Amino acid sequence: MKFNEESGKAKIILIILVLIILVVGVIIFLNLNKEKTVETIKQKPYEYFALYSSDGKVGIIDKEGNKIIENKYSQIYIPNQSKDVFFCFKNETEYTVLDKNGKDIFTNFTNVMPINISDTTLEMEKDVLYYEENEKYGLVDYSGKKLTDAIYEEVSSLTNKPGCILVKKDGLYGVLDSEGKTIVDIKYNSIKGDEYSSEDGSYEKEGYIVSEKTKNGIIYGYIDYKGKLLIDPKYESINRVVDYEDDIYLIFMDKGKKGIIKNNKIIVKSKYQAINFYTNSKVFVVNKNGKYGFLDENGKEILKPEYESFSIAGNYISVKKADESRLYDLHGNLVNTNNYVSILETGNPSFFIAQDEKGYYSIISKDVQIDNKYTYISYAFDNFFIFTNEEGKSGVLNVYTGIEVEPEYDNIILLENARALEARKENEVDIYSENFEKTLSMVNGVVESVNENYISIYSYNDLKYIDNKGNLVKNTDVFKDLPLYSYQAEDGKWGFKDKQGNIVVNAKYDIVTELNEYGFAGVYQEGKWGVIDNKGNEIVVPTYELETYYSPSFVGKYLLEELEVVYCTEINENK
Repeated sequence: MKFNEESGKAKIILIILVLIILVVGVIIFLNLNKEKTVETIKQKPYEYFALYSSDGKVGIIDKEGNKIIENKYSQIYIPNQSKDVFFCFKNETEYTVLDKNGKDIFTNFTNVMPINISDTTLEMEKDVLYYEENEKYGLVDYSGKKLTDAIYEEVSSLTNKPGCILVKKDGLYGVLDSEGKTIVDIKYNSIKGDEYSSEDGSYEKEGYIVSEKTKNGIIYGYIDYKGKLLIDPKYESINRVVDYEDDIYLIFMDKGKKGIIKNNKIIVKSKYQAINFYTNSKVFVVNKNGKYGFLDENGKEILKPEYESFSIAGNYISVKKADESRLYDLHGNLVNTNNYVSILETGNPSFFIAQDEKGYYSIISKDVQIDNKYTYISYAFDNFFIFTNEEGKSGVLNVYTGIEVEPEYDNIILLENARALEARKENEVDIYSENFEKTLSMVNGVVESVNENYISIYSYNDLKYIDNKGNLVKNTDVFKDLPLYSYQAEDGKWGFKDKQGNIVVNAKYDIVTELNEYGFAGVYQEGKWGVIDNKGNEIVVPTYELETYYSPSFVGKYLLEELEVVYCTEINENK
């Protein structure tokens, strides 16, 4: 009997422990689910392409250039170009969803459709689709797995935040991830992203501005990217300052006046008509009764709101009051009283570019003022500026040592993501390195970015590569893992060698392209283009006449077009 009593007590204790574990587990699960982060969805290398024929009909090819769906549709959408899910339209309303074998898929669902990420582009969600049932909508993934029941009145992608699905139920909005799990509860009158993006361009850490409807009107709050409520809905408006990642700055409006919140603490009370943030200078510009003032990033006042106009550049603030112009630093100290219509910030916080009332540009700093009646000035890098003189010619100036590149060019620009310059006069392009050495010259040269580290310069008979400092490099440095590389023979003709330098394709072409990521290269001969594969086989004899001046790319025998969307086109020979 004693044994039975102890046994019963042990069972009760065991049951209690199990219940405790279950409860703790549920709490942990709910917290993990509530603070679930959304990974950025990146497009994998394309496996499939819509193929357009000359008569406007559309089919599908794979990355090897094989046609897998014939050109017989009026339009085809490929929401994810790494998956064989093709929305094939016979006309504006009739469509079927096919796989790579031409088989009709999603037959267990009604009206399956892709979800547009933006109203202004054709990009679509890569992992999730929606379906319709009894005039409601649900989510399904690309494999045909049902993610949610059809219980929503609306389904859409949250603008600029792929993988976050905005749903509406019973008139209220919430956010689901691409697996159908809740990120933001369905309880708000509206939800939108705060427009924050990281340096790599992803919106993974973009938060949510939410609203609730009350008897006094719409009020707004803020939820961070993990789904955590940071600010209860209680303000007339909320906007995020998107220049910070670790700290969340919000400009809010209460009773018609604006203030600033840092994380969840008010650092500037609501007393201004307008507040704007200037990124490079980290300055808040406030407007009170039509006058401008300035605050630092902690909300401390730099200059009182008493100025009629202003401009900000680097470490300086130019203001105007009663026809008097003054220049201050970011601590509110007076620098000078020269009259400038505007000042422009540069990549070097020590300098700014000023424009006077006559339209001439100057370079200004605490120690330097260069005013040579330049009609335009732009910043290059370090202490170097590109200028245009009154004769319309451009050169490069070092603010401390003088002219670095003589003003003999029609145009000079700083190459994107590089410390190198592209200088043009008539039909010739010159490339200058960061040391202002002329790296190369090319007639009718086209300058095009290869990736963040390298740039190509090419024409109908020449092809060169530079790094992001403007130095000449070999194609084997630019492309590490190609089976073939272009080379130029002594007579100027082009062919291909392997990694070991052995000739695979004799130099017989006027110009060639490198192999693209799909293993095809363009070859140009006597005014016509052809195609070779990654083994050097000529799969299209040069017979294509392309009415464009650029380096074309091919998938098999088809021309690859990379515009707003990526697709291929059939080309008729000799056309």
